[in-house]
Amino acid sequence: MIGRIKGQLIEKKRDSVVIDVHGIGYVVYVTEKTARSLNLDNQSRNISLYSELIVKEDLLQLVGFITQIEKDWFNILRSVQGIGAKVALTILNTLDTKELLHALRMKNELAFSSVSGIGSRMAQRLVVELSGRKDLIVLEDEEIKEIRDDSNEQTINIIKRKEIQQDALSALQNLGFKTAEAQSTIDRILIKDELVDASQLVKKALRSLAKG
Repeated sequence: MIGRIKGQLIEKKRDSVVIDVHGIGYVVYVTEKTARSLNLDNQSRNISLYSELIVKEDLLQLVGFITQIEKDWFNILRSVQGIGAKVALTILNTLDTKELLHALRMKNELAFSSVSGIGSRMAQRLVVELSGRKDLIVLEDEEIKEIRDDSNEQTINIIKRKEIQQDALSALQNLGFKTAEAQSTIDRILIKDELVDASQLVKKALRSLAKG
């Protein structure tokens, strides 16, 4: 079983990529979203995808995923009767993993029937067969942790941004500028420019204040 593949991206199509691993080019089927995320910049370095090997009587097929959670969902979807690899990828291309969890939690058949190739009967079967499965509880815990980690990172960035602005404001006040004038100048700069650090922000503010 091939659980992960790492190599150089040498070709990309709408629903597949070719990854060169020590001179052998492996065709890996992916969602259109994954293919779009692997842009031309990836050709200059190795890429790594979680993978699942589909074994049939007349076919060996590699399917690739950006995250382990996405791969887990792929296998869960394929466990439903009538859902093959192609349809599972279509579902993942339409609904991300958080949307899949929400659809099952709410027993929302319309979310699944919005996927190309999924009729109302299959949507109903997906909800009935997947709702309440124990392995989904594990995935839900992983999704919650991912959301929490993203939230923590956003909180840290907000705090850092406020600290930089406060440091720049204090520096301008120490140079004799009025608080309102200094704050207004900082705000105008941040509308146009990306926030880097306090010293650069102060320099830009001083140039702006000198112009009046």
